[in-house]
Amino acid sequence: MMDSAFPTRRHDLDALRAVAMLLGIALHGALSFTGGPWMVQDSQTHPAFHGFVSAIHGFRMPLFFLLSGFFTAMLWRRRGLWAVITHRFQRVFLPLLLGMVTLVPLMHQISLNAAASSAKEAASAPQSLWKACATGQVDQVRVFLDQGKPLNEPDPVLGMTPLSHATLQGHGEVVRLLLAHGAEVQKRNRDEGTALHLAAFLGRSAIAHDLLKAGAKPDCKNVRGETPLDATVVDMGLTQRITRLMKVRVEDSAVTAGRQQVRELLGMDEPATPQPKPLLRLWLFATRVPLFSHLWFLAFLCWMLGGFVVWTRLAKLIGWQPASVRWVTSGWRWLWLLPLTLLPAWIMSRGLPHFGPETSSSLLPPLSLLGYYGIFFGFGAIYFDAQDSQGRLGRRWWLILPLALALVFPAGLALTYRSASPSLLAVFLQVLYAWLMCFGLMGLFRAVLSKERPWLRYLSDASYWMYLAHLPLVVAAQQGLKTMPLAAGVKFIIITTGSLVLLLASYAFIVRPTWLGRLLNGPRPAQKS
Repeated sequence: MMDSAFPTRRHDLDALRAVAMLLGIALHGALSFTGGPWMVQDSQTHPAFHGFVSAIHGFRMPLFFLLSGFFTAMLWRRRGLWAVITHRFQRVFLPLLLGMVTLVPLMHQISLNAAASSAKEAASAPQSLWKACATGQVDQVRVFLDQGKPLNEPDPVLGMTPLSHATLQGHGEVVRLLLAHGAEVQKRNRDEGTALHLAAFLGRSAIAHDLLKAGAKPDCKNVRGETPLDATVVDMGLTQRITRLMKVRVEDSAVTAGRQQVRELLGMDEPATPQPKPLLRLWLFATRVPLFSHLWFLAFLCWMLGGFVVWTRLAKLIGWQPASVRWVTSGWRWLWLLPLTLLPAWIMSRGLPHFGPETSSSLLPPLSLLGYYGIFFGFGAIYFDAQDSQGRLGRRWWLILPLALALVFPAGLALTYRSASPSLLAVFLQVLYAWLMCFGLMGLFRAVLSKERPWLRYLSDASYWMYLAHLPLVVAAQQGLKTMPLAAGVKFIIITTGSLVLLLASYAFIVRPTWLGRLLNGPRPAQKS
């Protein structure tokens, strides 16, 4: 039974949620022009796009989850917990399943095509130290070293150092050259492993000897708690799958013999007995395989629904009642919000520098990432209960937004990329930027879009479909335009504008009048006669 004490609609927040969705289309449309890791690399890049992407990414998904928490609490207070569960099942879980058998396979195929195209162009593409190390081009590596290229910096795609690239592909001469020029033998890759882990895993005994001589530590553990010695007993089936994924050609017999030699170097004389590790395979599948592609946010919403159910039970036990909570709407919120959000953000920052939160499309996302977004979701839920009818949150949007965009964002961006690992201050500024943008945009939209507008309601409904369906269209457009002699800005406008028009048209003629429209947006209200 509905509780009429709670509002049925927040037109301003509906519109803001739609904007958060549509900004994702612009963000993905810009990625091919940044020069950073993305499945399509355009021939034209511009540094402004890196700032544009970072500015959006720094707040967009935190804002989306904050609004999701708000609307989840609204539905709960009006119609009860079962209504929340059935609503999320119909509007989130079922679209996720449908997307898994349609959009995700399509996205994977487009990604494979883009990767194949990029591989053909790689021969004529500009060289890099990582590429030269991976391909064993000793002379080119020497040129890069003479030019003073960063010797220990992990690459932006795989997160592997030049030394690890050379080790992975078995280029011993390159390894010795890098070590002679001062490469850090203990420099960690993204998985916290070292070059010695790779040498042991693939049986590169000569390289392992050089690494140990240079000071590599045999007791070093990667993120899974494995030492180089543990890497010598990975079963051959799993080894084959990993080497195929990494595009490394090895012979099983050579790996087996080489691993035994590595074990002897590490002080273990008895023959290695590869042990099947079904739990490890399951763990790698659950935490590494990108199951959801760009639909990962729907999977996160499912996780957060579980957390919300637990919260409602706890709220009932402690007698939580909606009330005006000053520590939610007043300035006191900064004293607990910033430290609470800083903790998972700091954990996420331990790797390659990046502005804003990570993303994860695996079945089991990192706890730090789930916790980070969960804080925004939880704040949205308790903000609904705070009954902020006066609009205290974000009421100074005219000051908050310029402060965030003109001061906090550029300072945070500069500090983030100043070193290989962001400082605590850089992470703090990232967190501050996310919250300032959330509150500022909520205040702005409340000030200018609090009344219902039919066209805006229509766009809000359409935005869900548009975001779900956009990525294959955007990537295909990027692939088609990447070699054209047009300015990056012109291509970006063509990609985003063209995608938005096609997506909106498809919603109007294919989605809205059909069962799919009812699945995504619910039954349309009856027209008044």
